[in-house]
Amino acid sequence: MKRSVFALLFCLAAVGMFGTTAVAAAGPYLSIQGGATWVQDADFDYDLPSPFSVSGEAEFDTGFNVGLAAGYDYGMARLEGEITYRENDFDKLKARFSGFGSGTDGTFEGDVDGEVNSLSFMVNGFWDFENQSSVTPYLGAGLGLANVEVKGDDFDKDDDTVFAYQFAAGVAFAMTPYLSLDLGYRYFATEDPELDDDGIGASYETEYQTHNATLGLRMTY
Repeated sequence: MKRSVFALLFCLAAVGMFGTTAVAAAGPYLSIQGGATWVQDADFDYDLPSPFSVSGEAEFDTGFNVGLAAGYDYGMARLEGEITYRENDFDKLKARFSGFGSGTDGTFEGDVDGEVNSLSFMVNGFWDFENQSSVTPYLGAGLGLANVEVKGDDFDKDDDTVFAYQFAAGVAFAMTPYLSLDLGYRYFATEDPELDDDGIGASYETEYQTHNATLGLRMTY
């Protein structure tokens, strides 16, 4: 799926080079976007005294993202502030238990009911590869903070606010000088969140790394 997104971006950019219907104007802008989010399999490890150990890996279903940004287009570079929400359900959990004694140690693998979500606040910079067509490819990166939360029937609800970063690539289609359609990809990840599990009575550290396909509108004013 992620390879298909890259291929679509490349093809649309190549086709758009032949059109000259509109060129996007510079100035302040607002944008809204949404799309699909894939969370990479995440390792987790509980902070337990020796000889106890609980660790494993979580898998996730395809989820969604929705975001809002405001910024300024300088002509070839853009700077913006962005707020984005992402949500994914858990698919499967693989866990390993040791040190608890006979009948308890071993492994668990199965479906779980719960979700992971994040609310991020980012400052992004973009470089637009402007040309004489209505299509502008771009690259970008961003830094900020994200609140990552885990909750559900099989998980105690907890969250952690951590450092976040992202890398972006995409193409913008100028429908008018003041309105563009934006098709993009973003790799978004955070510092490892540390969460509490009251059921086990310990905290655990996990990972949060995502791939995001987005479709949005950008309005310059």
